[in-house]
Amino acid sequence: MTFVQFNFLVFLIIAVCVFYICPVRFRWIVLLTASLVFYAIAGVKYLPFIFVTSFSVYLAGRKMGAIYEELDRACSADGLDRKEKKALKEKAKTRCRKVLTLLLVFNIGILCICKFTKFFVDPINSLLLHLGGKGSFSAAMIIVPLGISYYTFSSLSYLMDVYWKRVGYEKNYFRFLLYVCYFPHILQGPIARYGRLGQRLKQELRFDYTRVTFGIQLMVWGFIKKLVIADRLDIFISQVYERYTEFGGAMFVVAGLLDVVYIYSDFSGCMDIARGVSQIFGVELDLNFDHPFASRSVTEFWRRWHMSMGSWFKDYVYYPISTSKLVKNISKKTKGKVPEQLGRVLVTALPVTVTWVLTGLWHGTGKTYLAWGLYYSFMILMSVCFGDDLHQLAVKAKVNTESYSWRAFQMARTTLIFAGGRLLTRPNGLWKTRIILKSILTDFKPWMLFDGTLFSTDFTVYDMNVIVIFIALFGMISHFQMKGSVREWAAEQGIVFRWGLYLLAVLSVIVLGVYGPGFNAASFAYMAY
Repeated sequence: MTFVQFNFLVFLIIAVCVFYICPVRFRWIVLLTASLVFYAIAGVKYLPFIFVTSFSVYLAGRKMGAIYEELDRACSADGLDRKEKKALKEKAKTRCRKVLTLLLVFNIGILCICKFTKFFVDPINSLLLHLGGKGSFSAAMIIVPLGISYYTFSSLSYLMDVYWKRVGYEKNYFRFLLYVCYFPHILQGPIARYGRLGQRLKQELRFDYTRVTFGIQLMVWGFIKKLVIADRLDIFISQVYERYTEFGGAMFVVAGLLDVVYIYSDFSGCMDIARGVSQIFGVELDLNFDHPFASRSVTEFWRRWHMSMGSWFKDYVYYPISTSKLVKNISKKTKGKVPEQLGRVLVTALPVTVTWVLTGLWHGTGKTYLAWGLYYSFMILMSVCFGDDLHQLAVKAKVNTESYSWRAFQMARTTLIFAGGRLLTRPNGLWKTRIILKSILTDFKPWMLFDGTLFSTDFTVYDMNVIVIFIALFGMISHFQMKGSVREWAAEQGIVFRWGLYLLAVLSVIVLGVYGPGFNAASFAYMAY
């Protein structure tokens, strides 16, 4: 069951009614029950995985919390000097580190087994045959629980925050389970932090008319992005890449640029629906997108795109590596011995490369996502190495780096870099990516955009007109969003105008949404991660 299925709307209406009928103190239990039912509908066989992860992390959090409480009692005893207190703290930290390491290995192991075992089907069958078995193991036999990357990362962030004393440990397992499996964010995130979502779920969740209406509006906007834009574009992009031998480079350029619109509409649409659903229950989910295509550099783009994932890898992978003894030793050994630019690259290379390779493998398995991670590692390292030089070159060339045209150039450049990264993963094979790139460079065939070939797929002139209109609408609304809340502006308008807007938005979903034969309501792009 996904957000764009009719069954989900029925489920949501029932959950909201039960939620607000119940007394306030029991509403978190309604959310927990609804979340478990939602997850069970996706597959009862997935439930043991989320229970194992949540319960093991919960117990580890309690264990570390007990160790720290014992430390506080010991340090408060009379007669201890600074050296003795330091020794006690080191001992407690070592004990907690052992618990943390064990649980990280255990849960990351589960994640890796579920996501990567499919690459070992042939070796496993060979082993079974060698042992006298039938060798009948297949990829279809591997269980990959719904949202495993999201709930695993949310759980491990809690564990590491307890270890670093950023948050206190949770004493109630069922409260913690709600934080892990809260259904609005289990499909595609955002990756929750216990210090924010866990605490919001503990607040008194009371009915608020404005918040509920804002939540419904955000859901409708998400449905427009997903059903009107993303699913319509997916038809064209998929067919172009499937029939790659029939087209020239110009078609692939169009498909690549539209793919940028597709993935943004699909993913941010899902986030809008998730945040809207959560707002109806009175729980605010973290913002996951902040106008990413207004970014002037790759690093800024990834601070604005999938923000919860970027901050997770920054806090729990990049910072620990960049402050490790290894990186500090590299910095000491290179300081004064190599040019300053090269020194920055050498110090930055390890944490950036590890972070982005892991980010790539989090997005998906296989060579394409490994190449994607290395691609962004290279782009960011080039920015570190030559960013200042390029800026100084532009200044010397009398370029007004504060002008709108220069900002537009930087935003266009960043968008093209993002499109290049998508070209590594969307065609479903690096060999196909190589063929497409060769076609763009040596066999462009621009006339295909005007001789009817552009509409030789199931993508029609009508579809193109719809896309153009809604891209323009996106741009206009995004412009106003950067100045203030569009929903608050709409709420201030007259009742006729306001409800006319609401009705127009709902009719857009009903009339212009992509449905019918061949429609797959389960195909959110980031659900695979």
